[in-house]
Amino acid sequence: MAEEQVTAVEQQSQPSEQTATTETSWRDSLSDDLKTNASLQKFSDVGTLAKSYINAEQMIGKDKMVVPGDNTTEDEWNDIYNKLGRPQEPGAYELKHEVGEEYLNQDMLTKFKETAHKYGLSPKQAQGVLDHYQEITNQVNVDNDNSVMLTQQENERSLREEWGRSYDENINKASSLAKTFLGEEILTTKLADGSNLGDSADLIRGLTKIANLVSEDKLVGDKTSTVDTANIQSQINTLTDAGGAYWNKMDPNHQSTVDKVLALREMLSS
Repeated sequence: MAEEQVTAVEQQSQPSEQTATTETSWRDSLSDDLKTNASLQKFSDVGTLAKSYINAEQMIGKDKMVVPGDNTTEDEWNDIYNKLGRPQEPGAYELKHEVGEEYLNQDMLTKFKETAHKYGLSPKQAQGVLDHYQEITNQVNVDNDNSVMLTQQENERSLREEWGRSYDENINKASSLAKTFLGEEILTTKLADGSNLGDSADLIRGLTKIANLVSEDKLVGDKTSTVDTANIQSQINTLTDAGGAYWNKMDPNHQSTVDKVLALREMLSS
């Protein structure tokens, strides 16, 4: 290849002075005080700068709120809460809830709304907190039900081992005595752990002992005393008077009256 051709190729492979000039920054055309301004260093080209300007212009006139800090006043907090979606008043919360009346009655729900409003919760946040409470409460209820069931099973197992074939008989004695002298609902009275009073093995044992003493015509603490059978018969006669609840199956006290009469007759026949 001729020397002139080689020289021409080498000259074409070198960047021209004009090309090198176009690679300079767009900021070079600015005045010196703007060229070195730190705020402009983040923009790689004029288009990026233009977009940033348009976005900033669109924000002008929009609602603004104070960035909260240690010195934020109560009025400023209220303004922040309102702009974040808090209702104007507690009663404006529309909350869905399925928690039972004993866990979240109307008064409790009203207080919850007041607290949610005080601390600036939006309706969505308030509903989220309430849903979480409901989830926890439901799980507690399930755990309590399981615990009560285990207690019932353990008490029954203990009494069956202790009484053997006499289990059903003793349970009936205890139940009849309780219903007759303490009331129909006494055995279903709820205890603090969620179980019924009638689930207590100790109570059933005690009632059975009393029933056995009564059937032997003895009173607890005074073995020389006798049960007034005439008084028991008088009670039976009163309960079975014509026209009374004993004979009327539609009467709400019919079943409890029948149970009392059966218990009293059992005491006489024992």
